[in-house]
Amino acid sequence: MEGRIRSLLHRRLGFLRAGVWVMILGLLAAYFWVQVVLRREMRETAQRQAVKNRTTPAPRGLLFDRNGHKLVDNRRALNLVIQSEDLPRDLAQVEALARVLGREPAELKRRIAASRQAAGNRLVVLQANLDETGLAQAELLRSRFPFLSVQAAPRRVYLGEGLAGHALGYVGEVDERLLAEAPDRYRLGEIVGRSGFEAAHNDLIKGEDGMRRILVDQLGREVALYSVKEPIPGQSAYLTLDAGLQQVLAESFGAENGAGVVLDLRDGGILAMFSSPSMDPNLFLDRLTQEQVDYFMRNPARPMMNRATQGLYPPGSTFKLLMALAALEKGIITPSTVIHCPGGKNLYGRFFRCEHVHGPMTLLPAISGSCNSYFFELGSRLDIDEIHAAALKYGLVGKTGVDLPAESASRVPNRAWKAKVGKTDEARRWYAGETISVAIGQGDTGLTPLALARFYGMLATRGRLHTPHLLYGRRNETTGALEVVPPPPPQELGLDPRVAEVLEEGLYQVVEQGTARGSRLEGVKMVGKTGTAQVRAFKDRGQYASFEKRFRDHALFAGYAPRENPQIAFAVVVENAGFGASSAAPIAKKLCQYWFVDRLAKPLPPPGTTLRPAPVAASAPAGGAP
Repeated sequence: MEGRIRSLLHRRLGFLRAGVWVMILGLLAAYFWVQVVLRREMRETAQRQAVKNRTTPAPRGLLFDRNGHKLVDNRRALNLVIQSEDLPRDLAQVEALARVLGREPAELKRRIAASRQAAGNRLVVLQANLDETGLAQAELLRSRFPFLSVQAAPRRVYLGEGLAGHALGYVGEVDERLLAEAPDRYRLGEIVGRSGFEAAHNDLIKGEDGMRRILVDQLGREVALYSVKEPIPGQSAYLTLDAGLQQVLAESFGAENGAGVVLDLRDGGILAMFSSPSMDPNLFLDRLTQEQVDYFMRNPARPMMNRATQGLYPPGSTFKLLMALAALEKGIITPSTVIHCPGGKNLYGRFFRCEHVHGPMTLLPAISGSCNSYFFELGSRLDIDEIHAAALKYGLVGKTGVDLPAESASRVPNRAWKAKVGKTDEARRWYAGETISVAIGQGDTGLTPLALARFYGMLATRGRLHTPHLLYGRRNETTGALEVVPPPPPQELGLDPRVAEVLEEGLYQVVEQGTARGSRLEGVKMVGKTGTAQVRAFKDRGQYASFEKRFRDHALFAGYAPRENPQIAFAVVVENAGFGASSAAPIAKKLCQYWFVDRLAKPLPPPGTTLRPAPVAASAPAGGAP
């Protein structure tokens, strides 16, 4: 009995010991789980919450003119942002933040959602270029919305304001629309060139962002730095522009709309390009007010359009040189061919008017006196397809290939073009009277000022057709020296020297004794052709005085200088300003005066120093978000 009791006791004690060991092992397992596994997970979770990746924006390359004068700089700015790792999911918070910032809640939600889905998780910039007041407000906002932060970033500064706004362009964030157009090229939220040179050469000057891996406290303040990948600045570039000549061109337009271009005849580099009304790229670095949006986007004057490369203008009498060139090459006339001008021509049952009764005319006086009747006759002897072919050969059809985005294609019509654009059978038919209008640069002819300048440059160089360009070279970031980028090779068109000499003499007589004699420049032999392009038809001259300004003729002047060993070619269009001789030719004279005289004696100061402000007509309404 006693043995049985002892055995039972030992068995129970064994169960108890086993239970105790099980408990000990369970406690050890729990300890291991808490101290090793959970601790590691909790540490990793805490680290993820405290360690942040912060993008360091790369500064874009600086832009200089051909003389090394700085046109575009970078300045340090502070922006209120939402970092990619801090994007909020609480929609109520997003709505509250939008109301505080004066933004549409739906728009802010959309931006945050797009940024969350974007490759690379781009941050959201809420306010740019904070001043002291803005910084103070940002700190108050951060206390209420802890997902906000302030980031230092380079900010573009365009030193000439509206001096060369269209040529330089501006930068901005990649939005969903731009991303949809080129998903493989851009990332949502990155700063890229949106227009002008900034857009055309974005890959050259954009740089490569860096990255900082940091430890932050509960308030989002940096307390430790884990690792740094330094940003790589973009390549600085030299442009072909001459800042002084650009200033003269800009000032010459004043409050008038239009465009002017000056080309370097050595390689087709653009020495000056101005479009009026101008636009100040600095305004587009911040969110525009509604008033500014209306000014830039709904203004009938279209200040955002680069008229030099996008404006299509009837060339008027500046086109007569193409007509003379085509007629001489076809053997339809010689320089001594006489055509009578009784004040107009009756052709195809219609009277085409000339401004004067010139009487019998040969080619040279017809060019210098801009006799319409002479060129009406050439239009009756040349087929429209022949005119088009000559224009195509000598660069007046299509695009010039300039390194700027959104260039318009110049147009000289022909039968194929009209058959394509016409809506009815009658509208597709070409009429002989239309050829007569084209012969004096009217009708459906439309040329950009850049294409017109290039054509006259081709005449100056006896058949060399350059591709206009703005990129001159790169800056060696070690030495600071200019490394020239070879320009596109020219086309050699083989212009007959005898024909070129005749045309040059005609252009010289225009300035010396013809329609542009009032713009003669002592010491510089300038050659060129005036043009007056009709905007609205009228039956008699008496009607013209009653027209609103927007219906009055465009004034043009195109040419080159000096006559011997030409250096520059130019084209000037002043919208609704009347006669080319009185409005456009004086601007060309100022350009030549500066380039050949003043530049050598007393050049204008570079942008950002004592440069005078851009023309009043170029200004936009004041304001903008901080």
